[in-house]
Amino acid sequence: MKHDFLDKFSDADGFLHRRDARVKIVALAAILLALNVFRSPPWYIPAAAAAVLVAAVAVARLPLFYVFRRAALVLPFALVVGIFLPFTTEGEAFVTFDLAGHNAEISYAGASLYAALVAKAYLSLAFVALLLATTPFRNLMKGLAWFRVPSFLLALLSFTYRYVFVFVDELERFRRAWAVRYFGRRPLAQFLALGPAVGALFVRGYERAERVWAAMLSRGYDANAL
Repeated sequence: MKHDFLDKFSDADGFLHRRDARVKIVALAAILLALNVFRSPPWYIPAAAAAVLVAAVAVARLPLFYVFRRAALVLPFALVVGIFLPFTTEGEAFVTFDLAGHNAEISYAGASLYAALVAKAYLSLAFVALLLATTPFRNLMKGLAWFRVPSFLLALLSFTYRYVFVFVDELERFRRAWAVRYFGRRPLAQFLALGPAVGALFVRGYERAERVWAAMLSRGYDANAL
């Protein structure tokens, strides 16, 4: 098992990599607060955040577009969540059209609010991706512990970080088995077999979790000691 998609470049020796994790956590919190304290922030706040992000990526010497590509994962969710904002927010309309026999309007305020939602979501995840790309996970956990983050939350984050790779391994085995068993089958046959296969994947994941928990208990793990 060798996966590094979460913090592929975190052990590099760049300027940001050498900074204390606590300083980066405080900087991230300040940036996220500045981005999200306003429902629809003035245009210069997202613009300034984007400029800081580009400069930070350059200083960290990360591969071009690495952070921006990772942050793009949030775009489908942000676009869907706020899709009705331009139609439901009151204000002066700048686009009017017929929608299934009904008069639909898109207001300036709604479009601005929608754009702000997408921009805030994208930039927020981009800065989180930058933090993960420049901070080893062990140092990040130590920094959060210094800020008195509850131990049970740190344990949850640690387990999630470690065992997401185990789950990815299960997915890889599932993908290979699927390719072997359904190679050349018609799409309909593959679709009908997808439900039972996904169910079996979750059962295997649950059984793996049970085995891991039993192994932890046998080695003296005590959840109440956190």
